[in-house]
Amino acid sequence: MAPPKKDKLRPVLLLVINDTAAAERLTRMLRRGFPGCIVRGADTPEAAAVAARGGDTDCAIIGADPPGLSGIELCRRLKADPDTDAFPILLVTDRDTDARTRVLGLEAGADDFLPREAEPMELLAKVRVMLRIKRAEAGLREVNRRLADVAEDRSRALYETDLRYRLLFDACDNAVLLFEVTGNNEGGRVLEINETACRWLGYSREEAARLILRNLSVPDRMQNLQGRIESIVLHRQLSFETVLTRRDGSRLPMFVTAGIVDTEEGSAVLAVGRTGGAAPAEQGYGFLADQTGQLIYDCNVRTGDITWGGAFTQVTGYTAAELAGFGWRRWRQRIHPDDRPLVLSRFREALRGVGKYQMEYRILHKSGETRHIEDAGVALPGEDGRALRMLGTMKDITARVQTQEERRRLENQFRHSQRLESLGVLAGGIAHDFNNILAGIIGLTDLALRDIAPDSRTHEDLHEALQAAHRAKDLVRQILAFSRRGGEERDALYLHIVAREALKLLRASLPPTIDIMDTVDTHSGAVMANAAQMHQVIMNLCTNAAQAMRESGGRLELRVEDVEVDAGTAAAHPRLHVGPYVLLTVNDTGHGMSDAVLERVFDPFFTTKRPGEGTGMGLAVAHGIVTGHGGAIRAESRIGAGSSFQVWLPRVGGVLVEEQAPPAVSRGGSERILFVDDDEAVLRFADLALPRLGFSVTLCRDAGEALRAFERGPGHFDLVITDQVMPGMSGSDLAVRITSRRPDLPVLLFTGYSDMIDKDDLKAAGISSVMIKPVTVNDLVGEIRRIMDGRPAGHDPLF
Repeated sequence: MAPPKKDKLRPVLLLVINDTAAAERLTRMLRRGFPGCIVRGADTPEAAAVAARGGDTDCAIIGADPPGLSGIELCRRLKADPDTDAFPILLVTDRDTDARTRVLGLEAGADDFLPREAEPMELLAKVRVMLRIKRAEAGLREVNRRLADVAEDRSRALYETDLRYRLLFDACDNAVLLFEVTGNNEGGRVLEINETACRWLGYSREEAARLILRNLSVPDRMQNLQGRIESIVLHRQLSFETVLTRRDGSRLPMFVTAGIVDTEEGSAVLAVGRTGGAAPAEQGYGFLADQTGQLIYDCNVRTGDITWGGAFTQVTGYTAAELAGFGWRRWRQRIHPDDRPLVLSRFREALRGVGKYQMEYRILHKSGETRHIEDAGVALPGEDGRALRMLGTMKDITARVQTQEERRRLENQFRHSQRLESLGVLAGGIAHDFNNILAGIIGLTDLALRDIAPDSRTHEDLHEALQAAHRAKDLVRQILAFSRRGGEERDALYLHIVAREALKLLRASLPPTIDIMDTVDTHSGAVMANAAQMHQVIMNLCTNAAQAMRESGGRLELRVEDVEVDAGTAAAHPRLHVGPYVLLTVNDTGHGMSDAVLERVFDPFFTTKRPGEGTGMGLAVAHGIVTGHGGAIRAESRIGAGSSFQVWLPRVGGVLVEEQAPPAVSRGGSERILFVDDDEAVLRFADLALPRLGFSVTLCRDAGEALRAFERGPGHFDLVITDQVMPGMSGSDLAVRITSRRPDLPVLLFTGYSDMIDKDDLKAAGISSVMIKPVTVNDLVGEIRRIMDGRPAGHDPLF
């Protein structure tokens, strides 16, 4: 029985640590970093194995020396047991552990190593990586399970088909023989023979298995029969009358239809014969084909007449009476228009070479559906040697094609999710590094502007440079909003503000042939939504509209307005209710969509773009986000008249308080500040800006230097400003060390990327406030004054 599913936000963590104090310390850090998580402790290898067999463990942290067994050996045992091998393992070691021990740990199945003295940030980061590994492996395992189910279904179907053929082979009331093709005068061996043929010829199955063709031929007709075989090999199929010899020497006249088939041992002749003429033999073929779901056709290529047989209704939807009027000219119209040129070309090749053909293509079923078929046949010559007939079979393979498409869809979906996660990681790394660079540019440019006359040309140039740096800062924020999946946190927000931010990013990426019309109502109401997801919806809709106009250009209109949904509108859209909504509309003047495309426009992985130009997920993701917010989305379009997408989101009451720009700093202060950052440009900015406003500043380039300065005089400082990501020790860990000595000392964290830190961890570290780089002199000094004067924060990116 499978274990019950657990909440994905409450991971189950297994802790195998011999040291009780260390185990309690790790448990506290884990519960603070993953609120609601389940931490299971085990102090012996046996207890660890029992706990791990629960089937719901997401990650294990194993100490190097549990009692009675080394951590590496316990890791090896867990990975060797199929009941405990499905979760990643962190192996606790010393920081100076040698390479040989690490190699042994990896070979035993450990996924990473955790230093014994690891700080909270390092522990939580490594556990998050392990949880991502667990989720990715679970995804792969699910894909493999589905593919295995598909393969099992196909194998079962193949087995059942083979069994059905075998039963039909033996139950057929015609004589059926399969014998090899040879170049000698004795004729080939009998490879297969059915019960009817054995009964007519007087042989048992065992005796028939030792026969060659000469044993069945009338002595004075062997040469004639051999000539028939050569004609079958040459023309692939032949019908003729012959006489065979029974086991008792009597003669058996038969009408035979024979053709060449390919076996594992080479070419062979399949012969179906019956006494009494041609019609019964043809009926035997039809019965066999009908029972196996195949349509049989015989087309006279000179007159265009077609004779149909077998499972024609199953394949085409037409009855025998309806198909009687289908000649070649009418039937070719049932071939899908996109496939018709290739199919006709293959038929012409077979007719020119009087050879066989096999291909897959689509036909239009009588019901109007498109069906995939497999068509295999042979062109037969007339007396003049030129092709006279096309004889073949068709089989409906729609189910097989759909299975293959489902497999490709699952594989594409998995690759797409991996690309999204990689984009988020890449964007985070870019944001941190780029914001550090911008911090120096904006800060130092702001300082330079204060020292230059406002009416000078240099002041004007520096002002433009500062504005460009602020646009770069906005661009980083927009990239982050686009790449992150946004979580499920929702706040009251104005959709028109998000729309204007999205337009800034769009204007930089669209060609000049596309004109953007902004008809956003800046007085429209607020919605309860996730800002990042709303940004993604607007970008997806606008990008889709722009791609519809990439060749000929046009106009893209973005509109936001308040609407009241009445009973009539709500009845037309089941997801809407009577009441106030905010309506977002994206219009374009592109090529438009047909009704068939419009019906599937929100389907996952459905796209009309060329291969490589889109995943088919943009509109599907937008649809999922909107409906997840209790809204509705609709598309309208006509060929040649452009498209319109409308998004309704429930409007919330009240008026949001707009953020006010901070006033210019009129005073600095005399406080003593310990400023820590590993970026030289940021240090230079602090060294130039803060002393001129009266502050006393001690600059340090890393946490170690800052700790030494603090230890020399713990009471010498009034405020600590520190970067978060630094070599050797993070800013939050530095704050823990400092506030453990002086809990009253405020700490301002100055970082380039807020998603790299957890607000609960920062509060636990004693950090008073957080500022996201880059900032101006006014921003920084204003926050310093707020902290030192004891005023509450107006807006903080984390707290």
